[in-house]
Amino acid sequence: MRVIGLALGVALSVGVVVLLLLDRQTRMQAADRQSLAMATGVDRLLHLELRNIERALGGIAADLGDDPVPARVQDAIGGVVARHAELASIVLCDAQGRALSPGPDVPDLHAWRTAESAAGPAALRLGGLRRGDAGWELPLAFPDGHGRWLVARLLTRELDAMTVGFDVGRFGSIVIYTHDGRVVSRFGRGPSQVGRRVALPALAASHGARFNIRRVSSLDHIDRAMGFSRTSDYPLVVSGGLSVREVLAPWRLYVGTALALVATYWIALAAVLARLRANERAQTGLLAEIETQTRWLRQAQLASQIGVWRIEAGDDRVRVTDEMAALFGLVPEGGTIALDAFFARMHPDDRSKALAQFTQLRGSGQPYEQEYRVVLPDGRIRWLKGSGATVTDGGREVMTGTVIDITERRDAQMRIERAQMQFRQLFERNPLPAWLYDVGTLDVLAVNEAAIEVYGYSRETFVGMRVTDLLAPEDRDVGTDVILRQGEGSSERTWTLVTQDGRRIEARVHARDIEMDGARARLVLAEDIGARLVYERELAWRASHDPATGMLTLAALAEQLDAQCATRPCDGFSIAYVQLRDLELIAPTLGRRTGEAVLREAAGRFARIAERYGLGGHAPPETFAIAAFDPADLPALVEDLVAASQSPVEADGGMFPLEAWIGLADGPCEDGGAEHVIAHAALAAFQARRGRTAVVRYDTAMAVQAAERLALLRRLRKAFDRRQFELFYQPIQRLSDGRVVAFEALLRWRQDDGSFVPPSLFVPLCEESGLIVPIGAWVIEEAARASRRLADAGADVAIAVNVSAVQFEAGLPADAIRALRQVHALRPGALHLELTESVLLRDPDAVRAQMGRLRDEGACLSIDDFGTGFSSMAYLRELPLDSLKIDRAFVRDVVDDVRSAAICRALIDLGHGLGLLVIAEGVEDAAQRDWLIAHGCDQAQGYHFGGPQPLEATLALLARAH
Repeated sequence: MRVIGLALGVALSVGVVVLLLLDRQTRMQAADRQSLAMATGVDRLLHLELRNIERALGGIAADLGDDPVPARVQDAIGGVVARHAELASIVLCDAQGRALSPGPDVPDLHAWRTAESAAGPAALRLGGLRRGDAGWELPLAFPDGHGRWLVARLLTRELDAMTVGFDVGRFGSIVIYTHDGRVVSRFGRGPSQVGRRVALPALAASHGARFNIRRVSSLDHIDRAMGFSRTSDYPLVVSGGLSVREVLAPWRLYVGTALALVATYWIALAAVLARLRANERAQTGLLAEIETQTRWLRQAQLASQIGVWRIEAGDDRVRVTDEMAALFGLVPEGGTIALDAFFARMHPDDRSKALAQFTQLRGSGQPYEQEYRVVLPDGRIRWLKGSGATVTDGGREVMTGTVIDITERRDAQMRIERAQMQFRQLFERNPLPAWLYDVGTLDVLAVNEAAIEVYGYSRETFVGMRVTDLLAPEDRDVGTDVILRQGEGSSERTWTLVTQDGRRIEARVHARDIEMDGARARLVLAEDIGARLVYERELAWRASHDPATGMLTLAALAEQLDAQCATRPCDGFSIAYVQLRDLELIAPTLGRRTGEAVLREAAGRFARIAERYGLGGHAPPETFAIAAFDPADLPALVEDLVAASQSPVEADGGMFPLEAWIGLADGPCEDGGAEHVIAHAALAAFQARRGRTAVVRYDTAMAVQAAERLALLRRLRKAFDRRQFELFYQPIQRLSDGRVVAFEALLRWRQDDGSFVPPSLFVPLCEESGLIVPIGAWVIEEAARASRRLADAGADVAIAVNVSAVQFEAGLPADAIRALRQVHALRPGALHLELTESVLLRDPDAVRAQMGRLRDEGACLSIDDFGTGFSSMAYLRELPLDSLKIDRAFVRDVVDDVRSAAICRALIDLGHGLGLLVIAEGVEDAAQRDWLIAHGCDQAQGYHFGGPQPLEATLALLARAH
């Protein structure tokens, strides 16, 4: 131990020295990283500030044009200065610096705007620092593209906000310099030093430079770890510095403490070594006796599976025997185990109780005893019984005790309890009425809940009865004799039993003899045969009928028609397949009771018609099939069905119109069966619904069309998987100045031969199949990518995307819009989502909430094809919209048709009254455009302004426009 102590002392001393040196190096490296991070952060903020000013000056230059009007110049400059508090003034100058707008001349403009040091990727030029009326100013010049310059004076005090708030310590600083070393802004202790010139490191002259250096500042003569950054497009340098003295102050304290600890160790080691020399002689004589006692105790514990433990007051480690550790599946370290490790091994259901009891008894000094489970590392569960008490040992209070494995005893006890519990549950929860009676006295001993519920007696009354009291009067004498003569074993008989209210139940009784408390008892299960028969009949009815209407299911209708054709000769039959419109929307919107009332009334009408002509069936939620046994009755059947569907249904004080599409098909018995005929009629009804025709008769061409639609759907899925879809972009112009402010993204499907499948052909099929959901997500992502490319090209325009009602209802998460904006760095409003009015009819409250979340994420929302749907004005008022789009059907005849013009004027006034932009679609000629301008329409799109085109052509169009 002496050697170990000496070696540890040497290692400790060397290690402390190494750690001190490493700590110093680490602190300096951390200071370098922090200083460079501060410089880089301020440099980025400075770049964003100057870039915003450059964009603002660029916006003024774009508005001025070739021949600016003085009033317009003043308005444009005044608006920018008002929005930018950091600008003292903006003056429009010619190439020689003479002011063309109110403000001073800039005689040295030509010199500093052409200086080599000002060259860079940005168009903005920086002049020399100078004092102005409001403090230090940094001149900025921006060319307007017509030989003139916009000169802005940036107040350097506004740059202080970029540096204030950084943690630079007491003696650190953050400084912004011009490229020639003049101080523009300084944050730190002491005067600001703005305008003072210092020598910058040579590396700071390189664009994109980021480096660290340790130097003494020439401004305040403080030694600092400094970071320099010149990564922006502007000739400014930023430095951040932390005082070396301040950085190393904790380290110096650390050095003193560490050296004191090392000295203390050597002193303590000397004392310990002297003490050890004296103790070694005394301990040698005790080792043999301890070893003998330890072997004896271990053998006794192994034989009895007892573990011993001991813990001192205030300690969190328990001294244990190997047997104790083995019971918990733990490995002791130095004969001890952390107290928390024992409770961690306890079963979660026992842990909190055991810990609370142990803590209470440990503090109070009372005896400790409890049983609990532990979970071993291999997953086995062991029951243990722990006991202990607080004793005094050498003047110290310690808690000691034993732990015994009681797994076998608890397992046996749990098996008994489990068997008892299972019997009670089997008896109490048995769905069949059951009771237990004494064979000798016939007194009922116990009864389950099912018997009480079925026979109506309370538990107290039932237990006080004789079992023969349940028999019907006519069976009581015979039944009593049979029961008394019944020997050991079992029996199954059918009896008529009487309930408390006099009802008779035909029951099949199952009885078994058992022994209970040393006496013979009999367990009886009474199976209600009548209820089972009723249930079986109900199941058979439910299997072939719709429970809501009582009509046959379509499968049962087909079976009955096939059976009728098989049992008697017939000339076939005819099927009228009726589909009602929006019947399933009544319950969600007006309540389940109203929906059921309307459905029952409609079903009653069709059922009465079916009784006159043949059979009828129903397929939820809104389909009926009526079979006419005589095909010659089909015209009359159709006439009755049309009349029934045209008459409104009265329910809950309201009138509900019905609208039906009827498909007809003839069914000769030898042509594939009734199910085949019903399918033909369903296809005809589907065609009627698509074509908005009341009645359609099936022909073979419909099957061909259905097959073609399925083939087209398969092609659509392959096209989506192979990325064959494209987006074309149609411009949207602002009518006041003719400027393109947005593009609408339109989906196109290009074929291998270069032709396109019309959207009117494949988009409805996408919506019907649900494929519009993944395609719509792809369209939004592509539109976001296109918006990024437009922004990079300098075009401040939005992209509008049509969102299908199916896509919106399937879930258009606001998180997806946020992610797209973050990935492509899109400004708020860069994406416009156009919704159809049909979206509002589904669930207005949910739609409003979802639209609010989308708008919160920076998406603009508009209603597309406004005026063609059935939107409620109340809903429209509450929706978070940005614009309305007037459908092309109204714009097409706005010049020649008085009604179309009146509708357009009303829609424009409505949109403006709600504070929304109004956009007209389908503008094809100048006359339509002029009418829209005259009546205050905000924006328009159509072939008069430009047709849809690929993104590259759109970029070229914008480039020519600028």
